[in-house]
Amino acid sequence: MSSCTYNWIVEEEVIDPGDPDAPDISFSVEITPIFASKCTGCHQPGGQTPDLTAANAYNSLNSSRYVNTSAPETSLIYTKPSPTGSHVKYTEAEAAKVLTWITQGAQNN
Repeated sequence: MSSCTYNWIVEEEVIDPGDPDAPDISFSVEITPIFASKCTGCHQPGGQTPDLTAANAYNSLNSSRYVNTSAPETSLIYTKPSPTGSHVKYTEAEAAKVLTWITQGAQNN
């Protein structure tokens, strides 16, 4: 007798932020959905800063306090919710996307 097995857990691809050939990360397509799923319960207009709702996230993050393109790994938007941090946590794949986006210049794309 034989049977089929299914892997119902789909693992996310983890991008290497240091890879110069890494695909371009789109803020609107790939980063804001991470914020929507994890952050906007608290980080919204009238709530905790920064406002991470889709309409306001980029402008709220556009300061050296949250995004440091010179030393991306020190950016608060990356370190605070890191997989090892004590705040709401990114998955490893989400953290890699955020770090890659910052490494690529934190564009509003």
